[in-house]
Formats: sequence, C-alpha cells, structure tokens
Amino acid sequence: MRNNILGGLVIFVVVLTCLLMLDDISNVQNQPVKSDTVQIEQIEGETDLAIVEDRE
Repeated sequence: MRNNILGGLVIFVVVLTCLLMLDDISNVQNQPVKSDTVQIEQIEGETDLAIVEDRE
C-alpha cells in the first residue's frame, strides 16, 4: 500500500512539472525583452600594476 502512495505522488509531481514547463514555454511571446548595455571608460595615465619579484 505504501509503495502505491509513493508511486502516485511521484507520478503527480512529474505530471505537474511537465504542465508547468509547457505553460512557461507557451508564454514566451508575452515577456518583454531587456537589453543590457555596457559602458567602458578608458582612463589615460592610470595604471594598476602588480610587481612580482622572483627570489631564488
């Protein structure tokens, strides 16, 4: 009896997950498209350098 209940719960969760995924796939057209823009500034004369010393 216990195995029947667990099997039913597993099947229920799988079916519910598939239905939610199908709902998400079918509603893709309604989502607004966001575009990210990146601005890069180049500063002259500013250098961040690391000094690595080799000690042998």
